Formats: sequence, structure tokens, C-alpha cells
Amino acid sequence: MANTDLFDLSDFAKMTNSDSDSDNENSKNNNDQVFDEKTVEINQKSIKIREFHYSTTNAGYIWPATFTMADYISKNIQVFNNKKIIELGSATGILSIYLKQIGLNVTASDYNDPEIQENIEYNSKLNDIHFNYIPHSWGEEFPKEKNDFDIVIASDILLYVSHFDKLISTLKQLMDERKDSFLLISYKRKMSNVRIFFDLMMKNGFQYETVGQRIWILRKSDNIDLKNPPSLHFEGDNNDEEDEN
Repeated sequence: MANTDLFDLSDFAKMTNSDSDSDNENSKNNNDQVFDEKTVEINQKSIKIREFHYSTTNAGYIWPATFTMADYISKNIQVFNNKKIIELGSATGILSIYLKQIGLNVTASDYNDPEIQENIEYNSKLNDIHFNYIPHSWGEEFPKEKNDFDIVIASDILLYVSHFDKLISTLKQLMDERKDSFLLISYKRKMSNVRIFFDLMMKNGFQYETVGQRIWILRKSDNIDLKNPPSLHFEGDNNDEEDEN
């Protein structure tokens, strides 16, 4: 039986509280999936979402950086109008649903898993919204016939350091041949993971710009010395605590 409630960030406590690569070791039988259906308010838009109580892929939840990303895009919508956007790590699909509601051309994507795709499709139908979905596991070949995006967006996808090389492989496929493309990324958990990821991105020819609290733009750059990339510095760099708000 599903419950309908307004989303509260305290719901985030149901998720994994660790960023280690062993988070998913304690899997369980998922045949009888337990879920809530709730109404989430984002910038005066009401979105109905089915959120799982348990997810082996961490894709069954609403993640806090979703709201950071939605706010930034809404305030800078002129940058995103008439652009083809792909969201990596779409999880429940809530951000893609919101972006579609405000008139943007967005395609959702997440790990190639039937449960993720079914849940995103379910949530899009709940909201009478349609957008394309591309199942894609990072590091695998991205379908070339569908690879025509101007902007990549992602929120709260930097949980597992061991996955970063595969993520960067996917990002390079999406961005290497597009001079003006960029990645907009937000992450509300441990800054140590952000530093590791950005260091790897700079070694692969990307530069970053901080555009808000815990939100950055990364672009390909011909000006980076790959042997001696610049040092990282973030605002509030002395605070590595997880953001719980």
C-alpha cells in the first residue's frame, strides 16, 4: 500500500549512510518491494514520485542535490533553453520530470537495470510527462546514434570512488566531440569524493568552475597541462563534513 506525503529531507535517512564501496554488500530479496508514493514540491511544481524503501543500486531514492540542481537550472534557464540535455544517474526520474515540466528538452539515463527503468517510466506516467530514457552503465559504449547532447547534468552521483574511471569514460564519450558542451554537477555529500573526481577530470583535460554552493560546471579545455594540472580549491575547503540540509 502506497502512502502519499510531502517529501521531507529526513526521508534521506532511509538511504545508505556510508560512501564506501561496500554499501551494497548486504542485499536482500527484492521481490516484495516496499515503496511510498509522495508529492514533492520543487519551485511551485508538484511532482508525484514513487520512492523505494530499499534499492541495491541507490536509484530508488530522491537525492538532496536534486533540489540544488533544479534551483540552479531554473534561475539560469536561458542557458538550457533549446539545448539537448542528458541527465546521468536519474534515479527516480524526479529531476528530469521537473525539467520537462518547465519546458526543457531532457533525456534521462541511469544504470542498465530493469527496476530503475520501470520506476522512471512509472513516475513519468504518474505526472503525465514523457521523455526519452537511455539505460546506460558507465564505462560501456554509449549508443552513437543517440549521442547528440549539448549538456550533461548529474546530481549526487559521486558516491563510489571505484566507479569514477567508468563515469569519466562515459563523460568523455558524451563530451569529447562537442566543443561547447559542459557537465553541470552537484553533490551534497563528502567533499573528499569531489576532490578525487575533479582531480581525475582535470587529468583527462577538463577544467571546473564553481557556480554555486556545491554545484560546478566542467568543460573540456585545451589549456590544461595534463602532466601538471592545477591544484584544486573549493570554497569552504576546510569543511569536509557531509551536508545534511
